[in-house]
Amino acid sequence: MPAPSESPDPKFTPKAALLASPLLVIVAITLYEVAARYLFGSPTSWVNELALFLSALVYLVAGVYVMALDDHLRISVIYDAVPRAIRRVFDFITLAATLVFCGGLAYFGAPTAWRALVTFERFGTAWNPPIPAIVKPFVVVAAALMAVLAIINFLRASRHPRPGSDRID
Repeated sequence: MPAPSESPDPKFTPKAALLASPLLVIVAITLYEVAARYLFGSPTSWVNELALFLSALVYLVAGVYVMALDDHLRISVIYDAVPRAIRRVFDFITLAATLVFCGGLAYFGAPTAWRALVTFERFGTAWNPPIPAIVKPFVVVAAALMAVLAIINFLRASRHPRPGSDRID
């Protein structure tokens, strides 16, 4: 049994909990919005935008975090049933698809992100926060990081096969 200060899952660390803490803020402000709107008849103009902003940041940070751990979702039924050489082909196809998506998102999103950053683009609502000026560059950085991490994970897997994929062929 782990000590009280230790988490049973080694990937669930206080740092991971801190990165997920904006989700609690989203729940709290959404609850506030529901109460303000339906109990007091006074809806807010900022809750939806703030919830979208925090959700975007959590989503992007989670993508980079999971890619850094090389612990993203895999459909392993077929992967585990084939010989190691075929698994490497699957790994290469996954790498290529990741690079096309993340690399394309970073490359083609960079001009828009730069424009949003230098013009301090705002959301265009009543509250009008600078969400695009923050999120668009963050999307580009996160996509670029995930592309680099995909390459690192592919190279690491070629030297050290993933745990659980040591099937005897």
